[in-house]
Amino acid sequence: MDVKTAARVLDVLNLFAEEQKPLLYSEIATQMQIPLSSCHGLLKTMVARGYLYEIGKKHGYYPTQKLIHVATLICRNDPLNDVIEPVLERVRDLTGETALLAKLADDKVVYLIVAESKQTIRFSHQPGGFKAVHATSSGKALLSVLSPEERQKWFKAYGGFTAFTDRTITTRAAFDSDLQAGVARGWQRSVGENVEDVMSMSLGFRAYEQPFAIVVAGPLGRMLKNEATTGKQLEEVKALMHAALPSANLTFVGEDSR
Repeated sequence: MDVKTAARVLDVLNLFAEEQKPLLYSEIATQMQIPLSSCHGLLKTMVARGYLYEIGKKHGYYPTQKLIHVATLICRNDPLNDVIEPVLERVRDLTGETALLAKLADDKVVYLIVAESKQTIRFSHQPGGFKAVHATSSGKALLSVLSPEERQKWFKAYGGFTAFTDRTITTRAAFDSDLQAGVARGWQRSVGENVEDVMSMSLGFRAYEQPFAIVVAGPLGRMLKNEATTGKQLEEVKALMHAALPSANLTFVGEDSR
């Protein structure tokens, strides 16, 4: 459940990221679909906290450099980024495709860290972006490391199996079957289930008692061609992860806690 005021602050920042230009408060109110009075109060608070400044009465507002300063300080001390980013870069270089770290965020998958492929045609995604659990290999991998009881409890709150493409799995029974096939295989896959021309392969694991997944994603044709090789490379990633997180109580499906 969103807290309205907090959600609106984040919506303002995302709006500026999308528009990339100064905006009048009336324009912000219109795009966010909130009353002018509420918008005006929100912007004044952000100005008072140093996150926005008013260029001029007729020229609108724009974020200050404080935002990037605060974000840099936060990211610099991310406890996972320093150890996981080199692993993702290694996975990217091994596979030639984009590598990502994913985690469950309530009923969605959120991508935490992204190491984009160096190839011209590639899968691209921003950190902090969300995907549907049932239509992605990352979602399958994350659920695969939950116990049957945890998974059943999670599904009770899940909104449903929306079809994104003709290949999207749209029933719980079919999803469970596909999930178990991935467990037996050693990694999960999504073949055009979320985006028609994209395929992904994911390795689920627990660290710090939380589910995570390493994801490899790229153009469908190229991923299918290299699927067997990429699957073997994902097996190599387990050793990299154990070395990177020696004190995280790291476990993969089929492994005992170390």
